[in-house]
Amino acid sequence: MYLKKMSKNDKAVSPVIGVVLMVAITVILAAAIGSSVFGQGTSESAPQANLDIEAAGIISSNSTAIIKIEHLGGDPINFDTTKVMASVNGGNSQPITAALGTVTVGDIKTLYLIDDASTANPKEALKDNSGTSPVPMKSGNTVNIKIIDIKTSQLICDKDVRF
Repeated sequence: MYLKKMSKNDKAVSPVIGVVLMVAITVILAAAIGSSVFGQGTSESAPQANLDIEAAGIISSNSTAIIKIEHLGGDPINFDTTKVMASVNGGNSQPITAALGTVTVGDIKTLYLIDDASTANPKEALKDNSGTSPVPMKSGNTVNIKIIDIKTSQLICDKDVRF
């Protein structure tokens, strides 16, 4: 008879197991969240700079657009570790290869956009939104210039220039 009475007295088992499970789940969640938050290194940011980009003219003999880039303030921009992208009249952005070096506050650099198919590398010729043929630069064209930091893939500058 004592054995029957003992097997029916299990009222305290369920709350104890519930508390132990709740504590275990809380500890596991805290460890997972803590390791993901504190495991991340410091994130790098792109250089912050105020750049003025404006049209400086068009050389009509070879359809070369001249763009002036002036550094007005902020971090120095090293064009060896940045990517310059350009598009004409809303077309697809294309990389521009330019050896501009490092630009610091007060520096003015000139960027030449040769978009004629007769250039040495016609694959880099700028195209408009039709994308079928290079666009000869002329008055009224709009060129979008984007400067992107390669290391962080962050945008440094995005500017539309109208000729």
